[in-house]
Amino acid sequence: MSVKPTIEFFPVDNGDMVLITTANSKRILIDCNYRQSADIDVKEILRERLVRDNLDRLYLDVFVSTHPDLDHVRGFSEIFHTGSPDDWNLASDKVIINEIWSSPRVFRRASRKPINGGTGMNELCQDAKDLNKEAKRRAKLFKDSGYLFTQKDGDGIVILTEDEDGKTEGFEQIVAKLYSKFVSLNSGLNDNSIDALLLGPADKQDVPTDEDELCKNDSSVILNICIKDEYGFSHQFLTGGDAGVKCWELLNDRMVSECSTPLLSYDVLQTPHHCSWRSISDDSESNSENPKVNESAKGALSYANSNAMIVTSSRPFGEKTPPSKLAKSEYEDIVSAADGEFLMVSDQTDSENKGTSLVITFSCGSKSSGTGKVSFANSENPNAVNKSGRNIYA
Repeated sequence: MSVKPTIEFFPVDNGDMVLITTANSKRILIDCNYRQSADIDVKEILRERLVRDNLDRLYLDVFVSTHPDLDHVRGFSEIFHTGSPDDWNLASDKVIINEIWSSPRVFRRASRKPINGGTGMNELCQDAKDLNKEAKRRAKLFKDSGYLFTQKDGDGIVILTEDEDGKTEGFEQIVAKLYSKFVSLNSGLNDNSIDALLLGPADKQDVPTDEDELCKNDSSVILNICIKDEYGFSHQFLTGGDAGVKCWELLNDRMVSECSTPLLSYDVLQTPHHCSWRSISDDSESNSENPKVNESAKGALSYANSNAMIVTSSRPFGEKTPPSKLAKSEYEDIVSAADGEFLMVSDQTDSENKGTSLVITFSCGSKSSGTGKVSFANSENPNAVNKSGRNIYA
């Protein structure tokens, strides 16, 4: 039975942890930032959202890794089972991931040692190493078997983008090609209510930076995810990890040159890099007297559908950036033109004034009608408030 699909942005400060629940009740988590010292226990929130399989294991249908920065993989090994699913045990009761979507291109660029006196920002944390090891285990299982749909739950893998050095040869059935939709072709998800268009990381020949100097952020996975509601209407969610200004500039220039800008349209946009100025500008916010926006990079993030929402997953605005007030102003310009809204996960509170998730619910109707398009919730049973003809849960 179909349900109303949702996107839930967990409150993880300057980090990302986003749970998509489809109309067919599949659950897809994008990134992870579980901090044991945090006031809000997102590990328990996630576990409450999941169900158990016939072996009594909590499971997630898909885990998407945009890139292996600490604030996007933290807690991976604490929350999720790694290794053969046959080795799962109730004592640890970790969550089984049926299928992982990740890019070896991202991990290769991220794992390089610093060069030219670099700061070491590309070094992998332990959670990232564990995730990379698990992805490699699953890829090897596929290559050994050669059959996508014979992989059992806990062994699935989709490789996001072909590897430039030919290392994905033999894995073609599970390789998602850049600028293509891939869920029905390469994934074992088996859900016709969702698809995803892969828009990044870019090929190295397209990136105007020396390949050896590309960092994790430059190589973030960018997806435009199509989510169908229970009545079959489509809604677009554009997300791109910590992708920097050159990534968005390159993407927009390519889409404009190919007359393909509709591929960048969205109903919900997650601001890249926690509303960082450096995702839409070449200029340093702190070291430039008059920092300018990169119009092409901003352009990639400007194809907002009517009543679109732009969501920032970050700490509250303050002296430290991100989030950037300059970037916020640019995003507010974008949503203003679309009669939309700019939302911050850090602004969400429950009835006791404690921080909580931001939930966007898709239901019944065309985006142009403005009726029942999207609602947000910050509790399981929110009170509806009508706002500009739309039901917005606050």
